[in-house]
Amino acid sequence: MILTKVITSLALFVLSISPSLAQAKDGGHVSLLVSETGLDLAKDFLIHKVISTTLPLQLPEIEKKVKIPLIGKVQMGLTNIKIYAVDVRSSRVETGGDGIVLSVSGATADVSMDWSYAYKASFFHIADHGVASVKVKGMDLRTTVSLVGENGSLKIASRDSDCKVKSIGIHINGGASWLYQGVVDAFEKKIISTVEETVSNKILEKMKKLDAKLQSLPKEGKIDDNVAVNLTFTGSPVLDDSSVEVGINGLFMANGDGGKKVSGSISPFLTPRVKRMVGISIEEEVFNSATLVYFIAKRMHVDIQETKNGSALSTSDWKLILPELYKQYPNVKMMLNMTVTSPPAVNITKNGIDAIIDLEISIDVQNSGAVLSVARISVVLDVGGTAEIAANNLAGSLRLKGFNATMTWSKLGDLQANYIQDVVSTILESLFLPYVNTRLMRGFPLPFTHGFKIKNTEIVYVENGVMVCSDVAFG
Repeated sequence: MILTKVITSLALFVLSISPSLAQAKDGGHVSLLVSETGLDLAKDFLIHKVISTTLPLQLPEIEKKVKIPLIGKVQMGLTNIKIYAVDVRSSRVETGGDGIVLSVSGATADVSMDWSYAYKASFFHIADHGVASVKVKGMDLRTTVSLVGENGSLKIASRDSDCKVKSIGIHINGGASWLYQGVVDAFEKKIISTVEETVSNKILEKMKKLDAKLQSLPKEGKIDDNVAVNLTFTGSPVLDDSSVEVGINGLFMANGDGGKKVSGSISPFLTPRVKRMVGISIEEEVFNSATLVYFIAKRMHVDIQETKNGSALSTSDWKLILPELYKQYPNVKMMLNMTVTSPPAVNITKNGIDAIIDLEISIDVQNSGAVLSVARISVVLDVGGTAEIAANNLAGSLRLKGFNATMTWSKLGDLQANYIQDVVSTILESLFLPYVNTRLMRGFPLPFTHGFKIKNTEIVYVENGVMVCSDVAFG
């Protein structure tokens, strides 16, 4: 029960750490590494969560004929047997060649039950009933599960569970002294074996359900009406003695294309060790796949008719920057139509994120109710990017490093080069970049399940990728 919750959370994280990110043509472009401290946190939280949501746990009824000295054979029964409390004193989670192993040692459990007995002799019949409590002591649990990747999904290749109870203490409420000894003699071993068998079978039952859930995980995650992310797993999880790493394809694609089934392995991202609970690595290809898909979906276009403060754009605002525009079209509304003309190329190095954006700017005005295009400028932007964390989202912003602008055509006559530069600089700094950054700051969700919050986050730029290292809290 406990281990299955741990694995579920690790699998649903769905999305590693080194000085550089290796290129993986057929492997995962996004990976999630849960470190030793992350596994410990998940283990402790999930043990508490599982105990609170699983108890009380019903055990099978027990009946037996018991021979009581000086009395004879007595029919005894234990019913309504329930484990209603568990106290875990020590636990650990291990990873390695055998899979993921959860061990609980020295746990205690409180069991309640009803007892009854009946004795028939030749001339009389006696019976009685009452309640009893059992203290389970020294309960050790070891559960092992191995995960493999198959056709873009994860499946449980093998599972094993073993529960052992050292001893129990039985307290009978009511009844004669011979009854207590009779129950102890008749049922002590049976109660122990019933607890061991029920707990082990319950865990195996949960693992079977988990296997079905893992294989039914979606192959793509919808971002919006046009774009999704390929969530197919790449290869099997990588386990060492202190961490679990899961890789997915991670590339953006047109919504509804379906996740491409991928074979391969996770890129070797794991040196040095993660110092936070979780490390997420995102390769450069993910960012470039996003720009390509959004470009193909014709989402890289913006029409701006208002200033940042919400007032309508007017040629009067531009009479100092572009006097010829104001001279020909004084005090009329204007619009800026900006279109990215090719997929932006993203390049990530240790120094940060850079991108080249090809942009076409059309300057339009409203003249006698008609919209007229009066100028068109071709711009090549050199921008720098900064990744940020907003809630549980990976967000970011762009800053202008430089640009090269060329007037492709104009109804305003031959404009001096400095006018063109001033116009483009004003458009980029005051309108285009603020618009883009507002949308970038919405971000894309990082692979954390509901109820988890990230904190103490560190973003590291490496060759060809970005790494997000973070601790995790609940609530």
